[in-house]
Amino acid sequence: MKFLNNYSNRELNIWAELILNILVSLFFVSKVFTSNQFDGEVLVQIISTTIILAIVYSIVVFGAINALTKREEKDERDYIYELKSYRISYYLSHGGILGIICLIVFNALYQENIGLLTPPKIAMILLIIALLSSTGKSLTQLFNYRKNI
Repeated sequence: MKFLNNYSNRELNIWAELILNILVSLFFVSKVFTSNQFDGEVLVQIISTTIILAIVYSIVVFGAINALTKREEKDERDYIYELKSYRISYYLSHGGILGIICLIVFNALYQENIGLLTPPKIAMILLIIALLSSTGKSLTQLFNYRKNI
């Protein structure tokens, strides 16, 4: 556990957020694709279970990190790293949304059934885009913190 002393409270929180994103992504995608049912009832159950697990993880892990390490005040460097990470997150989320819009338009114009884009599938894709966007934000912040050590 001494390797945790090399990280600040902020970096540990970012690592915990990144691990949470990866665990939620793996859990959500594995449950959705093993059920092979994309109707509303199954997705609501999977999404609610995922949210409950994320809340429990957040309470335990973030509570432990903040109880065991001392908090630091943000300085200009932290704000710059946050802005860079939000820019990456913005590009990822808007690129994903633009991709979905292009699929919908292509589907409507050419009467092609590209994977039969139903509203539950589009909602699932939007959730995955949100998770990828958050993961990109965390990775960018960690990269910037570690780059300047």
